[in-house]
Amino acid sequence: MQSRKEFLLKCRRNGVVPSHILHSLRCTNELLASSSPCIRKLSSTVSRFQKSLLNIEIQDTCHRVRSLNQELDALREQIVSHTDRDTYAYYFLTQEFAYHDNLRRKSKQTARKYSRLMNNSVAVNQSQLPTENSSAVLNATNKTIPPETLILLSLGPKFALPYTNIAQMPFFHLIADVENILAMHTDIAVREQTRCQIINKTQNFVNKNRPLGTDPLEKFCRTASNITKKFIKTNPDILITEADKGNRTVIMHLDDYESKMAQLIGDTSTYQQVNSDPTSRYERGNNNIVRRLYALQLIEARTKHRLTSYNAVCPRIYGQPKAHKPSLPLRPVVPNTTSPTYHLSKFIADILQNSFKSQYNAVDSKTFCAYVNQLTIPTDHVLVSFDAVSLFTNVTKDVVIHDIIMMWNEIQVNTNINLDLFLEIVDFCISSSFFCFRQKFYHQISGTAMGSPLSPILADIVMENLLTRALRTANILPQFIRKYVDDLFLVLHKDQVNAVLDVFNTMNPRIVFTSEVEVNCQLPFLDLLVIRLPDGTIKTDWYTKPIASGRMLNFFSFHSMDQKLSVARNFIDRVRSLSTTRSSEQQEQLIHTHLRKNDYPSALINRLLRQTQRIDTPEKPTIYRSIPYIQGLTPSLKRIIHSSGLAVGISHSNNNTVGKLYRNAKDPVPDMSKSNVIYRIDCQNCPGKYIGMTANKLRNRMYGHQTHVNTLEQHLAQGQQYTDLPVQQLREKSALINHCITHQHRFNISNPTIVDITYKKQALQVLEMCQIATTSNTVNHRTDTDNLSCAYAHLLSSIKTRREESRASSTNSYNRPESNDYPSQLTQTDTTTQTPHNIQIPQ
Repeated sequence: MQSRKEFLLKCRRNGVVPSHILHSLRCTNELLASSSPCIRKLSSTVSRFQKSLLNIEIQDTCHRVRSLNQELDALREQIVSHTDRDTYAYYFLTQEFAYHDNLRRKSKQTARKYSRLMNNSVAVNQSQLPTENSSAVLNATNKTIPPETLILLSLGPKFALPYTNIAQMPFFHLIADVENILAMHTDIAVREQTRCQIINKTQNFVNKNRPLGTDPLEKFCRTASNITKKFIKTNPDILITEADKGNRTVIMHLDDYESKMAQLIGDTSTYQQVNSDPTSRYERGNNNIVRRLYALQLIEARTKHRLTSYNAVCPRIYGQPKAHKPSLPLRPVVPNTTSPTYHLSKFIADILQNSFKSQYNAVDSKTFCAYVNQLTIPTDHVLVSFDAVSLFTNVTKDVVIHDIIMMWNEIQVNTNINLDLFLEIVDFCISSSFFCFRQKFYHQISGTAMGSPLSPILADIVMENLLTRALRTANILPQFIRKYVDDLFLVLHKDQVNAVLDVFNTMNPRIVFTSEVEVNCQLPFLDLLVIRLPDGTIKTDWYTKPIASGRMLNFFSFHSMDQKLSVARNFIDRVRSLSTTRSSEQQEQLIHTHLRKNDYPSALINRLLRQTQRIDTPEKPTIYRSIPYIQGLTPSLKRIIHSSGLAVGISHSNNNTVGKLYRNAKDPVPDMSKSNVIYRIDCQNCPGKYIGMTANKLRNRMYGHQTHVNTLEQHLAQGQQYTDLPVQQLREKSALINHCITHQHRFNISNPTIVDITYKKQALQVLEMCQIATTSNTVNHRTDTDNLSCAYAHLLSSIKTRREESRASSTNSYNRPESNDYPSQLTQTDTTTQTPHNIQIPQ
């Protein structure tokens, strides 16, 4: 009954009707199949009845569960009163094990039943392959794009592709993330039991050896991917990138992109070229500030460690084409996550965010919609929007400092840092905006740093003060005013629009505003169309710009079903909450149009539309972790982790996406500058390999290895032998130098190979152990894999075997004649031939 209750609740939560309820009214099948004028009313009545019947069955099941628990409690009391303690304690323990074993078996049955139910419910009117969204791809070249490539690119960079073989699947990252989650469990016995269940499920998945690519969708994705890779390889003069607006993909000439980027960063009033990479200088400045904050006891040791920069890399600028403009100008984007001041900027931004209270800000579209729908506009007033041109690069440091001083009374409540030091930190963060493009380094000399977490809140503060001063100078009080970053929405007298705009443009010579006045009583703002009715009241409608592609996560993407359902539900909620002028039928028609454009089945859309409200779990976990999504495996592992009683939310990450096929527009980061990597160094005198990890830059780790080798060479040059004590003491440094001493060999330290990389530092050790355990001829110590549970030994051996088989099959496919199925170009982090290390399993 417990398993049944969970099954019914899951069906109701996801809008699925169980089969026994679905077929309970067979008498209506003939009426529904006919073209009766009452078919809509009948369908609605049947749907309501099925939903009501499901609710009643859930209530009845819950009642029966409670009754059974009461009976069990009564039986327990009788047993306790008639038997001794050892007897009933042992009996209760055996019954508890039997109960959980039975519940696990029943839960698997209902999970399979639910999976079949979901597949059957979305199979109606469902095409087998994705369709092309022609408005999602802009071809700005004279090239003829293959049809398969056009379809694949129109699906978007986040469209997840299937893994073509075992070798491509991220098992090592899956193991590392699972171990990180299991480490949160305080009960060691439950942790070991859960680990064994996960390993068993993964082992069965690896052993299935299902022929991949036989499914029509998988076959299409594989063929389209290979055609796209071949097209990109044979056309090195093109660039595929994302547009800045409209969620569109742009194909443009690489030379055109290079010339426009050179023109963009050639603006000497905004950017200045520097002779060398300034990363080290700014990293030292950042760390000096952090040490001062810690010395003054203004931050804790943990915060000091978080704000200190160790592995900073110069940010890489790239441009996003403005596809809605004829000449395709570029919008500069500088991701600052690798900048030395990123965490310090985020620390200051959090303080300002907690201190800043705006009376004009619109938090989001729903909040703005609730505000504006309460307005009544006089007949002599109009709807107006003001937009600041290039706000971030025109917010000067002097203005920022002035505005922070003016609001210092609010800021000092949230920090112990004094004003002078706070301004010094803000000044440093603003001044440390730099990037590189094509091996040349540039410093931004004007405005706030693009991509910095500090820039949005600084721009918001400057805009708030500018808005306040402008309204005071204009000596007017608009009927309504709201602000969202650099966009303003106002209700002004129709004769005051130009005068107010002139006032705004005189507040700051660098910040220029453009205006847009309502047309036919309509004005777009954010993703809303604000409509003024004849009686002066305001209504809103969900709005997309004409350049928008309407692209969202495609239904055929190899994401989990939960993620795709969430996308559809969020879109439905957004349209319903923002469209106050449309009737229910018009809203449903709009929802159908956009979801069908992204290949969501009509049956699924209708089922989601029938859900009157979102049913969420009453208790949501406060801790979330992500694991790689492998179709057919990850959902099972997620259920096992949840059944262990661990209160953690698990999300999925997809690494094999369409975006991975694009040629990166940014400058590549040199291997020696990368951090959080697993690397391999080959011996120059034998097939031996050394596997290591480092959270620091790879260059620094290679310096350490080279220092040990240099020390060994110095001892030998001084006449000492390999057996002498000073040389033998070097063995303890690492397995690499131990191999050099034992066999008198040398490694190619100047040319290491990165075999894996991660952004999760806690996963490094497990990834290293997996690589050691599956690589042949390693010189690493046996103790290097001691921290990896011996239960993984057989699984790692199986993964290694399957990978070798997949590579052999892939190699043979290159020798076959060309066909429609191009050979699979594997994109994987581990390209080494791997053999499992012999992990000792206790008897």
